Amino acid sequence: MTRAEFIAAASAAAADTTLHTSAHQRGVWAAVAIVRDGRALLAPLTVTIALHNATGRTVRLRFPTADLFRVDLLRDEAPVWSSVTGHKPIPITRQLDVAPGLLRVGEVLVDGTTDDRRALASGAYILRVEMLGTNFGSLIDTPLSYDPPVPIAAVLGEKPSVVRTIAGEPYVDGVSAHLRDSSGSIRLSRSLGIRGGTYVVRGFVDASGDERVFDVGRSAPAFENLPLTTPQP
Repeated sequence: MTRAEFIAAASAAAADTTLHTSAHQRGVWAAVAIVRDGRALLAPLTVTIALHNATGRTVRLRFPTADLFRVDLLRDEAPVWSSVTGHKPIPITRQLDVAPGLLRVGEVLVDGTTDDRRALASGAYILRVEMLGTNFGSLIDTPLSYDPPVPIAAVLGEKPSVVRTIAGEPYVDGVSAHLRDSSGSIRLSRSLGIRGGTYVVRGFVDASGDERVFDVGRSAPAFENLPLTTPQP
């Protein structure tokens, strides 16, 4: 990934993209670009991590583990998602030669759920990227926020095919799956395969004759639900 490519990635979708850097350390520092698919619950975000080397020479970094970095999403200072929990580690050697310029070292997808597969709650978070080096240490904290789900009554009044996140209690009316909140209810394109509690659903409204149907793309138990032993798709 060239410097121009990284800057272009950091500039794309300016309203939903942030670029943060660590403090300079011996002429080598880390940069984190975050590209978001909006601030709605269950909307994923991509974290791209790169190293800048401004020394004009190759710098050798040494690491104590097989991971070059870790990414954590924190709510009220407690991690709710981590790249080291249930995710494949990043295999690298114990040392890395960083040539002058910009070196992309990894990319992580944060899918909007917790480590135990619940949807995140709306509100404020910190996305923390930590470089795990022994001779190069860096910690980058980026504030993030997630919006509350859209009321079902508001979704019913929108044009079809607008992607939205809603939340409510699922139930079955006859043979059809539905979701209801305090503002109303809507038929779902498929059953969520669960019973009881509140669930977060991301998708879009479609028309089925005179009826509005919410086409389910992703779903997960709401954050306030007790963790499930069997993850939902």
